This record gives sequence, C-alpha cells and structure tokens, in this order.
Amino acid sequence: MLKPSFEEEHYYKSKSKTKEEDIDYESPVDFTNLQAVNPDIYAWLYVVDSNINYPILQREDDDTYYLKRDSEENLSEIGALFTEGTYNATDFSDPVTIIYGHMMRNGMMFGNLQENYSDPERFNEQKEIIVYLPDQELHYEVFASVPYDNRHILYNYDFHNQRIFYLFFNEILSIREIGANFDEGITVSPDDHVLVLSTCLKGNDDRRFLVFARLREKNGLS
Repeated sequence: MLKPSFEEEHYYKSKSKTKEEDIDYESPVDFTNLQAVNPDIYAWLYVVDSNINYPILQREDDDTYYLKRDSEENLSEIGALFTEGTYNATDFSDPVTIIYGHMMRNGMMFGNLQENYSDPERFNEQKEIIVYLPDQELHYEVFASVPYDNRHILYNYDFHNQRIFYLFFNEILSIREIGANFDEGITVSPDDHVLVLSTCLKGNDDRRFLVFARLREKNGLS
C-alpha cells in the first residue's frame, strides 16, 4: 500500500519558493509517480501535526471501490481514503466535499480522527488540513467535530441550495454531545468550500464521526 511520508523523496519533490510560486506552482507530491501506480489517485490529504498523511482516490462509476481496496487496488480491510464521484468533483470545487476513511484500531487511515478531535485541547492543536493537487494546494481550517448519525449526507442534502446549506450547518453547530467541539470564531456560508472527514464512531458502527474544515486559501492555480 502506498503510504509515503513527507521525508520520502520517492514521492515528494523538493520545491524552492519564489515570488512567482503562485504562477509556477509545483506540488511537493510526485503525482506522476503515484498515478503511474494508480491513476485513481488524484489528491493527497495531510492533517498537519498528525499521522493522517495519505493519497485520496476516486473510482469512476464505483463510489465504494476503495472501501475494501488499498491505494494500489489490493484487497484490504484497511481500504483507502476516497471521495464519491457521484457527488464530488476531483477539484474540490463543490460546496461540501466528503473524504471517507476507515477507523482502524492501529491508528491508520482515520483511526485517530475521533481521538484527536473529540478532545478539546487536541482539537485546537490540529486546526490545519492541507489537500495537495497536481496544480495547487488547498489549506483548510477546522471549525467543528461531531458525532453524527449514518445518513448519507451528500445524498440527502443539496448544498447548492442556500437554504439547505444553512439548515444542515445549523444542525451540526447545535450538536451538544460528548466529543463535539467547535471553533466559534469561524463561520461558514454557501460561498465557502467545506471539507468533511468522515469515519465510523468508535463503539458504534451505526454512527459517524465527522470533522469539518473551511477552505482558507489556495496556493497555485485559481
């Protein structure tokens, strides 16, 4: 299974910063190498100061393909991080993009997601999420983490509808359960782009644990 770290030169390229970095952006992730192994790899997720550091995949015409396959398409209970092509584009331009990953007991994939974000102190320490694409990188700031039910969010909510957008996020921000944390200094509107990390809730596979982050800035192509 592909799991390069930022120290492994095989998948990460050195990049010198210049004044024209936004114009001549070069991703630190070697997508040419990764996509030669599996063309379904289209992005890379890094939660700063955590062990969440994995490729993101999307399989055309099969949203659940990577539930039981790793990033090299081998059958695996660990699976891979993935988005659903039925609902999300691969450029993260949708109002809400959801990345799914298994809650592994050994901490792989989203195994530590609930542990990190249900704790108020850790919630405030791991606020930055970076998504790397071949032509740009997207920087998100975490504003909420909540236990939630297992309804399919993107199927049930059309976030292009402003009323539905506000209805959903008002519900999320009103959750008061153990493990729910919020940054009240961050607000979201239908003009924002929200990233959601979704995994099973520990001790209850019929529920989910969700982390929400708002797009703060882009580096590279606009």
